Amino acid sequence: MTMTDPGVIDWLAGLFPVVPAPGKPVTVLFTDIAGFTSHAAVRGDHAAVRLLRAHDAAVLPAVRRHMGRILKRLGDGVMVLFPSPGDALGAALAMQRAARVRLRIGIHTGQARARAGDLIGHAVNVASRVADRARGGEILVSAPVREGAAEIGARFRRARPLVIAGGAPIALFRAADAVPASARAPEF
Repeated sequence: MTMTDPGVIDWLAGLFPVVPAPGKPVTVLFTDIAGFTSHAAVRGDHAAVRLLRAHDAAVLPAVRRHMGRILKRLGDGVMVLFPSPGDALGAALAMQRAARVRLRIGIHTGQARARAGDLIGHAVNVASRVADRARGGEILVSAPVREGAAEIGARFRRARPLVIAGGAPIALFRAADAVPASARAPEF
């Protein structure tokens, strides 16, 4: 095991609790592998582990490159905190470009509170629900993420709003690279 192994990095990150700045919004990203449960049920645990490795191969480098912090692993996905909407969307686009599995990604920005090394609050719940709504291979973002990530130069298409009981509808957008994959220079 080396200091660059994902397990060591996750362990080290866990030593430093997340404490969002008071009154400052946080950007939370959730990933999920589309079809993971049925794939694991039909093909077994070894196939499930291969999917998780493919997930990590696409997700972990993008998280590191865009200054994200994995807060927790959630079965076939992760919950990640980013310093800005632009960092989160940049990471999500890199994840989808590198993915050899169908990732569902949701991102939202808002207020959250720290609790025992975790983040809680309405913004975290919204980010999770946004990811739940994404289809395989899709990135869904809320309006605050779209507004805060203008410098990324992504394309956005309006999606059906998210309605959470007792709240106003939350505008959602499908995000994609502004430049088609065939016209992009390779990333190094």
